[in-house]
Amino acid sequence: MFIDVGGWFALPTSLSRSLVSSAIGSRRVDLINDPVGRSLRLFSIPIALSFIINMIYSLVDRYYVSRLGDAAIAAIGSTDQIVFFLFTLVSGIAVGAGIIVARRFGEGDAHGAQRTATQSLVGMAIMAGSANVLFYVFLPLIPEVMRMPPDVATFGRDYLQTLLLGFTFNLLNFHIFSLSRSSGNAMFPTTVLVTTVILNAMIAPFLIFGIGPFPEMGMKGAGLATALSQISGTVISLVAIAKGKTNLRLDFSQFRLDADLLLRVVKQGLPASLQMLSVSINRAFIFSMVGAFGTSATAAYTLGLNVDMMVFMTVFAVGIAVQTAAGQNLGAGKPARVWEYFRSAALQLTVLMISLAAVVWLLGREFVSAYTNSGATIEAATQYLHITVFGYVFFAVGLVAVRVISGAGASMLAMTITAGTLIGVQLPLCYILSHATDLGPTGIWIGLVVGYGIFCSIAYVVLRRGRWMRAAI
Repeated sequence: MFIDVGGWFALPTSLSRSLVSSAIGSRRVDLINDPVGRSLRLFSIPIALSFIINMIYSLVDRYYVSRLGDAAIAAIGSTDQIVFFLFTLVSGIAVGAGIIVARRFGEGDAHGAQRTATQSLVGMAIMAGSANVLFYVFLPLIPEVMRMPPDVATFGRDYLQTLLLGFTFNLLNFHIFSLSRSSGNAMFPTTVLVTTVILNAMIAPFLIFGIGPFPEMGMKGAGLATALSQISGTVISLVAIAKGKTNLRLDFSQFRLDADLLLRVVKQGLPASLQMLSVSINRAFIFSMVGAFGTSATAAYTLGLNVDMMVFMTVFAVGIAVQTAAGQNLGAGKPARVWEYFRSAALQLTVLMISLAAVVWLLGREFVSAYTNSGATIEAATQYLHITVFGYVFFAVGLVAVRVISGAGASMLAMTITAGTLIGVQLPLCYILSHATDLGPTGIWIGLVVGYGIFCSIAYVVLRRGRWMRAAI
């Protein structure tokens, strides 16, 4: 007996039951009453693991696709930028819904949390589906817009044709995970992600290379394997919710779209999308600046950025934790605990960032050397790491401060701080220090650190003023 999944893939019923059971075998962390330091760690660790799993997700595709040649690797890298851009624009509704649900949980308003979850999930399905249709309409133009060489363009079209089958489901997964974390359950998303990564790794080689009875699909097989795993993840999540095995409850009885509620969700989520978009814009301009100094500088920034992202995974996880804690505790009328969460997160991350900075300083050259034999690139990347590690603490504390502000419902203020600092301060600094002096790319590395310092200072000053606590949700 089989369960049909979107008409594309079938899971044996016994396997489906086991996956759902493993996904729901987690408990809620009480961010309102449990000790602050302990609950922060318990909530953050599964989120950090989910980020690592997402990295593995992309590495699996790249590993198999690399067997098809350099053009295939270039295609998956280029198309991922387009998918990420569209994902960023639409995914803000999930962040906005999560902020509101966290506040309702803190207020003890289970019905309000349930209603927000149901309405926002339907809204996400409509928005994601519409975006998916538009994506397919403009699919033939994407390689031209990205200026892909002919061989890369062919691979890119093949990959996107099947990958987009799972795009809507990927956004629904992201939305469900945001709602789950906002209710205090961070382990559920992690378990579902583990399941989908395993499914993707199992399916991909059969579809790409035509193993056994399967046809050889090449890049189409890579995209289809990812899409099928995303569809399966959505099915597992919805089954778990329907069986009442998570903190979430969805109610479709007498359902009607509530335009006012969806507007509030979008109002909270749009700044989050713009905030993520500002990070992408900042990074694109930094790459453009670095590119003026040659291939070695560009490769050095790419490798150094990879190290930074691995280090910052914990920062992002703790940021989500304090954002959720801020929403729940303000809803529960416990503003003092919000400050305790900020202080605990800032202290723990400071210790961790100093420790990781020391590791990167000492072992950064060895990491870079594992990816390139170019002496110029190794020297430039090592210099990047030896400079930018001094910005780790500033970035961590600044991000936690901004997440507390957004968790309180002041999403526009949080976006203004982030986008204003990254685009309005850090980018000009990097340009001036690299192009108006003799520092060259070193000026960009210094500008990044100084920018993080200013970001941290502004975020902390705004946080201390406390006006964000009066935001209405």
